[in-house]
Amino acid sequence: MARIKTLLVYAERSDAGAELLSQAAAFAGDRDAHLVALVLGLQPTPTYASLPDVPLDAYFVEFRAAREAVDEATRWTAERLAGRGISHEVRGVVVPMSEAGRMFARHARYADLAVFPRGNTADNWHQVVDGALFDSGKPLLLVPPGKRWEGIGGRVVVAWDAGAEAARAVSCAIDLLGPQSKVHVVTVDPRVSLEGHGEEPGADLASMLARHGLDITVDAVPHENQSVAEALLRHAQAVEADMLVAGAYGHSRLSEIFLGGATRDLMEYTDRPLLMAH
Repeated sequence: MARIKTLLVYAERSDAGAELLSQAAAFAGDRDAHLVALVLGLQPTPTYASLPDVPLDAYFVEFRAAREAVDEATRWTAERLAGRGISHEVRGVVVPMSEAGRMFARHARYADLAVFPRGNTADNWHQVVDGALFDSGKPLLLVPPGKRWEGIGGRVVVAWDAGAEAARAVSCAIDLLGPQSKVHVVTVDPRVSLEGHGEEPGADLASMLARHGLDITVDAVPHENQSVAEALLRHAQAVEADMLVAGAYGHSRLSEIFLGGATRDLMEYTDRPLLMAH
């Protein structure tokens, strides 16, 4: 199996950020991987600076404050990684809010895995996460607050809908699995079809993963009176999975934003590490 040798972590100056860095350092140390911690700062927008009632000096004051905040967070991050005995570097950049996602994705392209804290529904949080998924070409691991993840891969739930996004997520997840891993391939009310699941939903994927020496179980989960995300999360809890794997935005991102969908629900409500790829 392939190995993760470069890890990118979204770094923020907070108690949760310190815990995420600590676990990232342990993860990198276990795999002899290089850790890159990226601090993103948001600068004021040019439109703000051009408002007639706002002095131009106000823009430069806020920009300088944003730069200083990133510098402080960068030093804070470096202090928490010092003495860990791992290969690492800390980067700090200030970008307009509209560029935050693309900037994170640009750095993620040169990593095997990007790690991001599970946040909330704030626009800039989703923007960075979506940017990493759509523009980096690499997998993203979302980690809920307070959840340990440096040893993930022992018991995994794969959300399988036979789509290209799910297939990419599975390929990425293989890097995190080992001979002792137990994998549950989960389908939610699957439909038998030649173009999708085939005659036996989940069976073809199970055969492919079994060739990697993995212990595979195929679970069909009824939809009932719950969303797809709820069904997946409840099943992951039932089998005590330490990671959930899913494809991201199999439907239009715009439709998920306005109408809701499994990707957005999983991002916002996952109670365990969530590996996604688009």
